[in-house]
Amino acid sequence: MDKEKIKQFWIGRSKTVDVPRLESQVNFQTDAEIADLYIKNEIEVINTQLSLSNNNILVDLGAGNGRFSLLFAPKVRSIVAVEYIKDFTDAIIKQAKERGFSNIEVINSPAEDFCKENFADIVFVSGLLSFLDYEQYNQIIKNISKTLKKDGILFLRETISVLKEEFIVDKFSEELNAHYCSIYRTSKQHIDALNKEQFKLLKYGPFFEDGSILNKRVETRLHYFVFTKNKLKD
Repeated sequence: MDKEKIKQFWIGRSKTVDVPRLESQVNFQTDAEIADLYIKNEIEVINTQLSLSNNNILVDLGAGNGRFSLLFAPKVRSIVAVEYIKDFTDAIIKQAKERGFSNIEVINSPAEDFCKENFADIVFVSGLLSFLDYEQYNQIIKNISKTLKKDGILFLRETISVLKEEFIVDKFSEELNAHYCSIYRTSKQHIDALNKEQFKLLKYGPFFEDGSILNKRVETRLHYFVFTKNKLKD
């Protein structure tokens, strides 16, 4: 995949203001009613599947415009939001200040480069892995493993391929009015890759039921994965 095209795509999204909800910059929902339903459903799943406490240190990799960092801030001790698009990191800082959150540290950097050994209780990754090539993908998994404490939790919110081994998109999207590049990997590919780096799968599943209007594509589905880092390296 062309990394520069992907970066330009996200720079464009960070400047997109004609959206029904702020979240639509990053979840691509163009209809206000559908956007509200989408956000409500995904937050319900995350709140059910991810336990947070006020002692937790959480790292939000590929934080985008900060929608999840801002959601989690009242529930945890501190957050490190890592995002490589400057307009997005500026937006997180601005919103955190406006909402009175002093526990969010914002780092303007590629997510795959972040590594702080034995640092985090939780690493949260949302919609990022499909925009990473194979080298970046392997790098971020290794760095997540180093960053998480033993028995720490990795939560993935990721669109997966359901029809074939992996579904690669590299074309102009009329819906988004931009060139769109991504690699949608299967759930097995994600599980196998994480298993090699000290992770054990606890649970996973779809965000939306089959037949839901929130499933936009027949070839992909939005899934969550919850892993714990408790395996010994072979």
